[in-house]
Amino acid sequence: MPLQRIRTLLKENWIFYLTGAAFVLGLKLVYSQADADELKWILAPTSRWVSILSGIPFEYMAHTGFVNHDIRFIIASSCSGIQFMLIAAATLIFSFVHRAGGADGTGHMAAGIRWTAFSVVSAYLFTILVNGLRIVLSIYIPGPLEMPGLALGWLTPSSLHTLIGTVTYFSSLLVLYRLGDLLTERKTQTDFPTLKPRLFLLTKCAPPLFWYFFIVLGIPFLNRAWQKDFKKFADYAVLVSVICLLLFFAYCLIFKIRHKELS
Repeated sequence: MPLQRIRTLLKENWIFYLTGAAFVLGLKLVYSQADADELKWILAPTSRWVSILSGIPFEYMAHTGFVNHDIRFIIASSCSGIQFMLIAAATLIFSFVHRAGGADGTGHMAAGIRWTAFSVVSAYLFTILVNGLRIVLSIYIPGPLEMPGLALGWLTPSSLHTLIGTVTYFSSLLVLYRLGDLLTERKTQTDFPTLKPRLFLLTKCAPPLFWYFFIVLGIPFLNRAWQKDFKKFADYAVLVSVICLLLFFAYCLIFKIRHKELS
């Protein structure tokens, strides 16, 4: 039964789940209080990657970030991608650490430690890669849309920024999740072998959607971020939800088609 399987997973992997939760919550707390100087460990490689992709040089300004005065663009602490790094790490750890070790569960503790460390390092590197692309898109896309006479309607600069970020981040998260699934896939068993086809599809596709929603919208909601400006928070939540759900359904459809082809 799936419930018994869940209990077994929790019993065998609670230490890794606890480590993942501590990492996510701890780094999020540090990030909320950090400035550009304290986030240089991720801002510096990100700015170099942006320069490689765009040919635009950036110089560092203390407590501000990496700046290009010609295009009036700053890669500040809010552009660090830390939130995406947390989502990526949580997705990899919580979704796949239970598959660590052999198919018979041998060597699980050591393999679980390796997978947890691998997840954190991979999330860091993947964040730099994806966030650099997002920043480049944020530099080049708004320009043509700000041409005189072009009616944008609901697509304000703020919503465009959210649109670019959500599409880039969430689609990349789906790719990362699929790669993690392939790396840890066991040919001899599935996580929940008795599930009905629809529930099986959901368990195979839903984790990235859950972690993205939980960290991007859930934690801010629990912290009462909506009290500062409810309309702004609601508009942001609706836009993020619509984009993610559209991408999620497309991902599920592709997975279902591929699963049928391979079965």
